[in-house]
Amino acid sequence: MIDLRSDTLTVPSPSMLRAMGRAPVGDDNFGEDTTTNTLEEYCASLFGKEASLFTPSGTMSNQLALRVHTRPGDEVVLDEASHFNTYESAPSADLAGISLNTVRTADGVLTADHIEGAVDAKSRDPRYSQTTMIALENTINYRAGRVVPIAALRDVWEFSRKNSMRVHLDGARLFNAIVASDTPAHEYGSVTDTVSVCFAKGLGAPFGSILSGSREEIEEARYYRKSYGGAMHQSGYLAAAALYALENNVSRLAEDHAAARRIVDLVQQADIAGLVIDEVQSNIVIIDLSALAIPAEAVVDCMSNDGILGMPISRFRVRFVTHLGVQPESSDVVAESFRKAVCELAMTREGRLSRVG
Repeated sequence: MIDLRSDTLTVPSPSMLRAMGRAPVGDDNFGEDTTTNTLEEYCASLFGKEASLFTPSGTMSNQLALRVHTRPGDEVVLDEASHFNTYESAPSADLAGISLNTVRTADGVLTADHIEGAVDAKSRDPRYSQTTMIALENTINYRAGRVVPIAALRDVWEFSRKNSMRVHLDGARLFNAIVASDTPAHEYGSVTDTVSVCFAKGLGAPFGSILSGSREEIEEARYYRKSYGGAMHQSGYLAAAALYALENNVSRLAEDHAAARRIVDLVQQADIAGLVIDEVQSNIVIIDLSALAIPAEAVVDCMSNDGILGMPISRFRVRFVTHLGVQPESSDVVAESFRKAVCELAMTREGRLSRVG
């Protein structure tokens, strides 16, 4: 089975499991878990922040950032394709009591001009919610893992300073961006108030995310983590997996990026008219079948017969995510299975149209 539905499907390697088993632990609620403390200190230093907080998930890190940077009734501006909007709009309203002001961009990269256009009228009118936070994502999941250039983030950061807005970066796959763009982690930290990173995707850990920011922000986030039921006791076993991932699995993300590009190159060589393939910048491949009127779910079903799993992310868009659980040479098999599935479904569709005619 070649499972490309998501990079969350990675499982700990034997070496990671050994590191977990050897981890010195205590009760993190008392600040006494040595391994968790080490992870938090390491990540704070990595991103040039004062402090960090280990959390169960990227969603919790994002929601904690919301609580720290906003108050009920505030507004957050973001791209419509971001994780905050597609997956977290309900908890954002429920837990933080805020509203989302979504912006449609061509490529998912939010700029100062986008933000200014979205909030200009509201910023001076008390009848509207006040925009107090900008939410960014890097890499951008639903934009085929697009890497947001550090220059674009710096542009937004400078805008936020002039307009008294906070900036949070949802960096669930930020290490993919770090490797793809050869940009040090601390540069991303320098243009954000808070930044979160997930360990349970391409880095291969089984659990967890980190939220980094100022000492005051992280202490407030710690309070809300407890309130949300996210406080942990002997969390060092899981923090050890995250530390192992940071020490051993970052540079190898380049292999996942190469595997994703290989899939796209081979599909393009098949010269199937009508396919629209987003530019691949990291480990996510998204192919649009709208022009062929072939449902993504049908393609995924066909490919499953070859032991290959992908994910329909809309009616006509299918996603494949490369990760350390899949061998790089599998790209050839994936591309051929996709080509075969599309050709078979196209022929079936043409036959049906002929019969109708």
